[in-house]
Amino acid sequence: MPDSLTGLMGFEEFLSQAGAEICSNQKPYLIAAADVGDFHYINTEYGYDIGDTVLKDIGDFLRMFLPNMVCGCRSHSDHFIALICIQDVDSERVFREVKRLKELLKNIVAKNAKGVSPNLNVGIYFLSENENNIVAAVDKANIARRTCKGNYNLPCVVYSEHLMDLKENSAKILPIFDDSFRKESIRVYLQPKISSETKKLVGAEALSRLVDAEGNIIPPTKFIAALEKTGKIVDLDFYVLTFVCKLIRKWIDAGIEPVTISFNLSRVHFYNASVVEDICKLAEQYNVPPQYIEIEVTESVFFEASEMIVSKVHKLREYGFKVSVDDFGTGYSSLSLIGVLPVDVVKLDKSFVKESLKSERGNELMKGVIRILNEIQLEIVCEGVETHEEEKIVTSYGCDEIQGYLYDKPIPTDEFENKYIH
Repeated sequence: MPDSLTGLMGFEEFLSQAGAEICSNQKPYLIAAADVGDFHYINTEYGYDIGDTVLKDIGDFLRMFLPNMVCGCRSHSDHFIALICIQDVDSERVFREVKRLKELLKNIVAKNAKGVSPNLNVGIYFLSENENNIVAAVDKANIARRTCKGNYNLPCVVYSEHLMDLKENSAKILPIFDDSFRKESIRVYLQPKISSETKKLVGAEALSRLVDAEGNIIPPTKFIAALEKTGKIVDLDFYVLTFVCKLIRKWIDAGIEPVTISFNLSRVHFYNASVVEDICKLAEQYNVPPQYIEIEVTESVFFEASEMIVSKVHKLREYGFKVSVDDFGTGYSSLSLIGVLPVDVVKLDKSFVKESLKSERGNELMKGVIRILNEIQLEIVCEGVETHEEEKIVTSYGCDEIQGYLYDKPIPTDEFENKYIH
């Protein structure tokens, strides 16, 4: 039965027709699975009529602009699947075509839904010769699609066995997180931020670690992606913020002047209407002055539903929290955008720092970026500094703070206090 909104096939009809197609024809095919990034935001901010218009436009778009589409469906909600006949298995060509089509789709949607600029998360699975299990193929395309979420650098993700390993890793990680969260045994480490001028402690970043049943430390690279995909990252971020509030309160009660502690706030939070109030209530609960808390937001977040996100960041700063742009220089950097964002601090990503210091042109680029950031009166933190030579260079360019193994790795809180808090 066709989907009443888009006119595309229903999911069961798609599986039947696509399955018959790949069994009866020895042609190269791919399965494309897509969903609209943060579609609930469109429904919430613009209304369900606009949301329906976006979905209808996507259905029309698939029929009009994918001439090689054998069949396609809206499987549910904002999720679409298509079987496409291809000439060859060329991932780079597919990437270029998907990127072109996504931009074309944005223009089409904008004509009927003003102010809406949907981003599609697209997963691709290339069917191998004589492969005829359509359900398994769709599952693999969906695994790739879910991996694409939040990565706006990539036009799409192509399925590989590595992605299956990541899925299995998520299945192992989530029970560990749930158990640790329930027992309040998630560890919070602190990495110091050092003044490039005085060489004294001026702040710290709070970073979480999980511990498995055998006592092995699990780093964020192993669990953050899984928590973001399930929404559990919200619980983790507020766990860390609660820890930070308790720690600052402890220092104040002991007569110690606190340094500012930063924590990472995932993009997921900004689609919660009460996130600003929730953060404020937590600081008020522990009677912590907000100037001692810095909220780190990854730079790519500002390239999504920027108006809504910028509004919330404005409110956080109005309450007195510091806000920093994290991972600056990893792909989205726009100095013109940084110039108008309501932020206090820019953190130069360690990969940007390392790569820039490798060449004369890179050095000039970093020097220019730091100069501009200083001119618009933003604090600058250089991450990943490991040697005195690197420190000397970035300091000479005008970097305010150093965060890196030159001074310390992230360490347990008691060790941090013994070493830095007196």
